[in-house]
Amino acid sequence: MAFRWCAVTLIAAIAFAFSPAAAKDYPPNEMPMYGGVTKNAEMIAADEKFIADVLKLGYTRASGSDKAVARGWDFVRQHDIPTAMKRFNQAWLLDPDNGDAFHGFAIVVMDRDGDAARADDLFKQGEAKPRQSPGIYLDYGRFLLKINRPADAIPQLRKALTFSDMGPDADALLTIALFQSGDKLGACAEAAKVKDAQADILESVKFISNTCPKG
Repeated sequence: MAFRWCAVTLIAAIAFAFSPAAAKDYPPNEMPMYGGVTKNAEMIAADEKFIADVLKLGYTRASGSDKAVARGWDFVRQHDIPTAMKRFNQAWLLDPDNGDAFHGFAIVVMDRDGDAARADDLFKQGEAKPRQSPGIYLDYGRFLLKINRPADAIPQLRKALTFSDMGPDADALLTIALFQSGDKLGACAEAAKVKDAQADILESVKFISNTCPKG
């Protein structure tokens, strides 16, 4: 599990350094939840065959969905966004209750389209699902910081920190969120806990630490 959370952090670092793509129409399998299209009989039959084939391989619908999410992240790391979205859609098709599929949708929508409002909604949907990996809280907090909503990022990052092996970025991002929200004392207390983080985040924490009372 720790490996997956680490991978999500890497993905967020890639995805949020985005250049918004020009608006365009995408095929249904490259839009979250297939764009909500009404499927014809041929599409429904293809879906049913896909699900049956996954079950024949020994997966449950939930475990097959998790596998599809993992493949989606692989393609994000390879900067193959169309294929990543197809895998996240397969994950959703197999298990609509898998919040990790919505996590993937949110990252792709922000990376590809620069659509913060849609990404925000997808993060919220992912968190509301019956199951999700803890990394969604870290990435949602990171996203909220990127769109200048530090106060909203704080509860997400605090939630991320309830998981013991979330990684070093959570403390660092919470430090930044507190500072940007005007809670300098809280930011200083949090900065003291930061031991490591991505280089750009660590630079921000060092700046905050330099403003804190000494001794």
